[in-house]
Amino acid sequence: MKKRTAAAVFLLAACVLAFIPKTQAQAKEPVIVVIDPGHGGDQNRGGEVLPQYVEKNLTLQVAQSMKQTLEQFEGVQVYLTRINDQELSLEQRAQIAKACNADFLFSLHFNMSEEHNLYGTEVWTSAFGKYFSAGQTFGRLQLAEMSQYGLYAKGVKTRLNSRGTDYYGVIRASRALDLPCVIIEHCYMDHAIDSPQINTPQKLAAFGISDAIAVAKYFRLKSPALGLDYTGFQYPVISAPSGTAAPDTTPPENVVMTVNNADLATGKVDITLTASDPQSGLLYYSYTLDGGITWSTLYPCAGTNTIQFSITVPANTTPILQCRVYNGYDIKAESNIAIPGTFATR
Repeated sequence: MKKRTAAAVFLLAACVLAFIPKTQAQAKEPVIVVIDPGHGGDQNRGGEVLPQYVEKNLTLQVAQSMKQTLEQFEGVQVYLTRINDQELSLEQRAQIAKACNADFLFSLHFNMSEEHNLYGTEVWTSAFGKYFSAGQTFGRLQLAEMSQYGLYAKGVKTRLNSRGTDYYGVIRASRALDLPCVIIEHCYMDHAIDSPQINTPQKLAAFGISDAIAVAKYFRLKSPALGLDYTGFQYPVISAPSGTAAPDTTPPENVVMTVNNADLATGKVDITLTASDPQSGLLYYSYTLDGGITWSTLYPCAGTNTIQFSITVPANTTPILQCRVYNGYDIKAESNIAIPGTFATR
């Protein structure tokens, strides 16, 4: 019974696609783009930060804006995997794109983290061959577009499952059908730094426009209607790996905290934090004053291995200082501990 239901859903989706309005491309061989609004249906709502954010609704709003913008470019046909609150399997999403003879499948999402402490924008792609090359190349264009919103770029990454294949089902299913695919995680719904970027329909529509511009740059499209011409746009093409582009699974290395100065009268402590991670770089750092019971918010490392910062210690306390650093895959490592002394009452 479940198989019959799934087949019926897929057939319905394929029929819906046939009636989606689209601009007919002028080129003899148009670029075909399929946009996948992540999640959908009662059982697959995606992330939720209630009452305001439900991921399946956000992705559909962004996808509609992305489609409307892309359709104003010449030489492109654009389809959605769903146009309403419809449940589709990950395999069905890839199959719909393949049925459209797509050149690329873009799966749209929003992020959350277990401890609600991460923020930023990231792209996931296949770890294999030309699919890695396409995903990495596009992903960097995507992150560049998202930078205009002040979002922290977390990189273009791969993830493997226990079988050594692509972890994310839509990417894995797309690769099996010889179709490049990326997952765009626009930002974190559950973090105060990112969530203001998605609190109005206009802001969500802006994300869709940025997604479309990244696609237009990747395929070098032009739009007289929008006054945009990317036919000569130049960007670096990332090479396919010789083997598997495996993710970083190890924590940062050589994490050392140095207390440069501790003013026991004013409470000011100057710290230098150094670390390294040659595989995926450093993303965030944080610190604790109580030996790890509580930690500060995460601060961006901003591409450097040496971070200098100052903190103010509460009066009449003897802090136990320690730092953490997180790499590009959100794996953390802790520094040495320092006890600079007891700070005077102020």
